Amino acid sequence: MVAAIVIALSLFLAFIRGGQLNRLKNVNLRLPHLAIVSFILDFFPSHLNHVPSWVLFIVFIVKYALLFMFIFFNSKHKHIKIIGMGILMNFLVILLNGGAMPVSRHALEIPSLAKQIEMIQSGVLTNYTLMTDKTPLWILADIIYIPWPKEQFISIGDITIMLGIFLLIQDIILTE
Repeated sequence: MVAAIVIALSLFLAFIRGGQLNRLKNVNLRLPHLAIVSFILDFFPSHLNHVPSWVLFIVFIVKYALLFMFIFFNSKHKHIKIIGMGILMNFLVILLNGGAMPVSRHALEIPSLAKQIEMIQSGVLTNYTLMTDKTPLWILADIIYIPWPKEQFISIGDITIMLGIFLLIQDIILTE
């Protein structure tokens, strides 16, 4: 939801600054199917009990490998590198925490997140875990509280990705 707001805000600001939305169709991204397949893999049912953890780990590695290849092949776009830095931050913290993104323990204090926290604690949401004192790279975990539009925690990597997307859209729409 936050990403959708960032994209809409970037489009709006670029338009106000004299940009033309039709320039989006001229974007020449190489191998876009790599990113598309990676995003499709995001919907792989990690909450199913019958899926072995090693399969989930392979899906995680493949998903990020596809994203890194997409970033590499499109690094001529300067803001793609910022997106890649955010993806790398998220990848590292997830990798070092067994394939799950650590979430701040402060999430326990937010009533609207109770269902998600219960699902994390019960093992239904296997792609998340609650932080502990021994969480590796905790600074890159979902520790930044966003109260609106939907209460959630996001990571520095998420913010970096959104910044890169914002700047990329600005660059594309404002460049002739």
